Amino acid sequence: MSDPPAFQKIKILLADDEETITSAFQVLLTDAGYQVVGVAHNGLEAVELARKLKPDLIIMDILMPEIDGIEAARRINKERFTPIVLVTAFADQDLIRRAKEARVLGYLLKPVIIDDLIPAVELAYEIASRLRELTGEVENLSEELATRKLVERAKGLLMDTLGLKEAQAMRLLQKESRRRRMKIGELAKTIIEAKELLEKAQTSQLP
Repeated sequence: MSDPPAFQKIKILLADDEETITSAFQVLLTDAGYQVVGVAHNGLEAVELARKLKPDLIIMDILMPEIDGIEAARRINKERFTPIVLVTAFADQDLIRRAKEARVLGYLLKPVIIDDLIPAVELAYEIASRLRELTGEVENLSEELATRKLVERAKGLLMDTLGLKEAQAMRLLQKESRRRRMKIGELAKTIIEAKELLEKAQTSQLP
């Protein structure tokens, strides 16, 4: 038998104060190939289990003791973004607004059936995966821009100090980066820091 699709291997935390609902969800999800790693019976327990178990996705009722599902979602996502699907018997504009602010990725209306549950899980997980990819792309771009700024500054220092042309300064940076087995951004930062340290030392020696 071939392995199930990747989305069927995700770890799910359930949160609902009605045991009949969590038991039914657990059976449905397990039969569909998912792994239910924990069950919370109130909002605070959901926050604690999310912190401890680090699930891939959470299915959570809105109306629960201690704190409601939306507040629990807000606290969970404040610590670690996790795709969350809320379950509710009704949905008004205020609930939808609060859910959006808590970064909830989906909701289901009771009574929940398998034909609604599984697609909601798949969609929320897929959206979360794409968001993580986009976040990673933005972080990589920011890092690349920061490296370019360091290299340009270090290149300028080499040009001023050694009387090099821009192309010569760049080749020197690349050569030293390979020789020292350092990333060019790290080498550029080292050159800048060394220059600043030298200037500081020279200033402190002035009468």
